[in-house]
This record gives sequence, structure tokens and C-alpha cells, in this order.
Amino acid sequence: MLQTLQVSEFSQHINNAIARYKYLNREGLADAESFAELDKVLEQGQKIHQQMNPSDPNYLRFYYDYLYGLDFRGRSKAVIENSTQLNIPLEKLPAYVRHAIADSYLAEQKPKKAEFAYKTLLTEKNYPDMTVYTGLYYSYIEQEKYKEAEQLLAEVDRLIPTYKYSQAKGVDKISHPDRDDYIALQGMHLAYANHLDQAEKHFQKKVEQAPANESLINNLARVERWREKPLEAKKTLSRLNGIDPIAKDTRINEMQNAQALGDIPTWRKTTQNLVQYYPDDSGVIKSRKELEDRNRATISHSTTWGQSKAEGRDTVSEQNGLKDREMETRLNSPWINDNYRLFAWHQDRYGEYRFGDVHDQRYGVGAEWQANRKALSAIVSQSTDGGQAGVRLDWSQWLNDHWQYQLQYNSQADIPLQALDAGEDGQSYRAAVTWQKDESRQIGASYSLTDISDGNKQQEFSTFWRERLFDAPH
Repeated sequence: MLQTLQVSEFSQHINNAIARYKYLNREGLADAESFAELDKVLEQGQKIHQQMNPSDPNYLRFYYDYLYGLDFRGRSKAVIENSTQLNIPLEKLPAYVRHAIADSYLAEQKPKKAEFAYKTLLTEKNYPDMTVYTGLYYSYIEQEKYKEAEQLLAEVDRLIPTYKYSQAKGVDKISHPDRDDYIALQGMHLAYANHLDQAEKHFQKKVEQAPANESLINNLARVERWREKPLEAKKTLSRLNGIDPIAKDTRINEMQNAQALGDIPTWRKTTQNLVQYYPDDSGVIKSRKELEDRNRATISHSTTWGQSKAEGRDTVSEQNGLKDREMETRLNSPWINDNYRLFAWHQDRYGEYRFGDVHDQRYGVGAEWQANRKALSAIVSQSTDGGQAGVRLDWSQWLNDHWQYQLQYNSQADIPLQALDAGEDGQSYRAAVTWQKDESRQIGASYSLTDISDGNKQQEFSTFWRERLFDAPH
């Protein structure tokens, strides 16, 4: 009798703790506080588990509720480990337990098993809701079953209600919560299929219809950022200013947008704050790791080479050489005070000509500053043969989501190796401008002038057009 009462109380405590979490989470409290009651109940459940035997009549009832609580707490590994110990076929478990197991398989990146578990719920009378359909949808996406995912969305549109009605007299119908979730999933499906333009239009239309819907506004801002329009995303998120408490999704969105805008202090501050509030959220974990990467030194290297197959003496082989190679290496310090870093630089140029080989190496040190999508770098370099020291300055800035310009000055330009071998040097100037519609189209032009000490001048004008011709889920 005592054990039956204990199991009944445990079941009630699980439900009460979950209800309390949902309430505190809506109020904007940290996960540690919101989950505090559930953590205590699960700790109690661990003790009960150790006291019970599989032969106990209340064993399965307790175990089912224990798995349900573990899943809600996000302890997916524990759910899978404990469920396999039951030695009961999945189809014979209660629906809410199968749902917990399906969610856990999906969280542990086992989408095939998750798909099977979710599908067992589809035939349960009055059980399937948008959480089941969403889980099944993502199990398809994780397996790259895009056709099945699209077919599921079309079927769900028919299955879920459009409105929620009240029994109270004079109260108007409202949009059903499942319908709201479905509308959001529709838009994200377009985004996952890389139809970002369609996803943006979808959410723009829905936000016009429901201008106060936080979920839709957050999804619109997210897609705008994916379309490389972080300023537009910031403007969209500003529509949520003044709403209290601030939703978890909004806070994470603001953190990610600060990163996209190059506002490193704000990105760092919001990430540190959200690590305290939502330490297990995947977006927060990713942001924390990327910030930690900025505290590490990095190295970059590039090599280009070429070979001429021209026969005999001709202008091309005389100017460009028979073989050429250029290597550039840069070692960066960790970022200092969020916006600064130092670096060491090395350039190695080599050319093989009919008159002999020419080899030029330069070493340099420099500093870089980046903030709010603006960047400035300066490097002082010296050739290994004791030639003149040089200074190179680079500046770039995004004026808005669509226009960027770049400027460069180099007092010891990369003049042709033949001229360098003859004792000449030179300085160069470069300007470039880029227009970007979004992630699908970018057009740019640049002009450079190299003034060589022998009186020769080299001018170069170049343009580019980058266009995405098609998109696909991959």
C-alpha cells in the first residue's frame, strides 16, 4: 500500500514539476531555477528505482513516468538506456512513453529509430498533435528524406484544426496553437530546402497577418539573417522591444544577430548571460564555443603556382616565366579586448625564367581591428635581402546590408619579379566595391594602380558577378 501511494505521488510530482517549469519559463526565469523542482523529483525517482524490483506491481507505472520526466528534462541518453532495460516491445508501451523515446532518439541523432517510434503514435486515437508531427518531420529531414517530409506537411495541413473555440459566450475563436506551429514549420521547411527567398516571403506575409506573433517575428528575423541581411533582421527583432518577459527564442536570436553584425562585445555579453539561463541549448553551446575559438591563436596559408608550356622565345614566357609559385602564411594571435589582434606574416615568391631564377621573401608583423562589420589592418614588412621596408594598409566597411567598399595601400607592392630582380620597387593603390542583393546574388568591381620606380605603371580593372542558379536541400 505504501509503495502504491509512493508511486502515485511520484506521478503527480512529475506532472506538477513540468507544469511549474512551463510557467517559470514563460516568466523568463533561468533553466536552473525553472527545472529545480523537476530535478528534485527525478532525484527522488532515482531512489525509488533502486528500491523497486521488476516483479513489483507498480514497477511499470513508475518506470513510465520516470522516463517521461527524464525526456522532458532533456536527458535523452538516460531515456534510451532505461527504456531498453524494460525488454518490452516499443509498440506495447503507452503512447506518452513512446513519444518520450522518439524524442530521445531524435535528440541523440538516431533519426531512423525516431521515425519508427513516431509512426507508432500516428494511429493512436486523439493522441497525435503538432509535437508528434514535428518530431516525425525532423526525423525525415535528418535522414534527408525531403520528399517524405514534404508529403507529411501536406497531410498535417489536413489533420490539424485551424481555430480554437471557447465555450464562453461572446468569446471569439482564435488560431489553434497547432496551426501556429504548423505555419512556422512550413516556413522553416522552405528554409531547410534552401528556398530562402520563399521562406522570407512566407514569414513576411504571416507577420503582416499577425504582427504581434513573437514566433513568426523571430522566424522572419532568423531567415533574414540567413539571407545575409543582419541589419534587416535587427530591425525585425526591434518589433519585440518592450515585451516582457523576453522570450527565450528572442534572446537567442538577438545573440546570434549581434555575432552576424560583428558587435563582439554585445555577442559576448549576451552569450555569457544565456549560458547561465539556457546552458543546454544547442544555439547557446555553439555560440559559446565560437567565442572560445577567438581566444586561440590561428594560422592560415595559401599557395598558388603555375607553369608555362609555351615553346621557344615568346612574350608570354619572357614576362610570366616558365614556372612561378607564391606562398603566403599568416599566424594570428588570439583576439584582444574583442576587437584587436596581432599577426606575423610571411610571403614567398619564386619565378623561373630563361635568364635564371628569381626568389623574393618578405616577413612582417601587423595589427588588425574589427568591429561592426568594419575592419582595419596594418602590416610592416621587410624583405630578406635587406631591401626597403614596406607598409600595407587595408580598410573595409559594410555601409548597410547591400553595399561594401574596400581600400588598400601598399608601399612595397608585389611588382613583377623581373623588375624586382633589376632593383626596382613600387607602390600600389586599390579600391573595390561590392553590391549584394542577398545570399543569391553579388556583383563587384575593383580598380588597382601599381606605380613602379622605373616609370612603368600597371592598371587593372576587374568585375565579378556571382549568381545562384538553383537551390536544393543539400
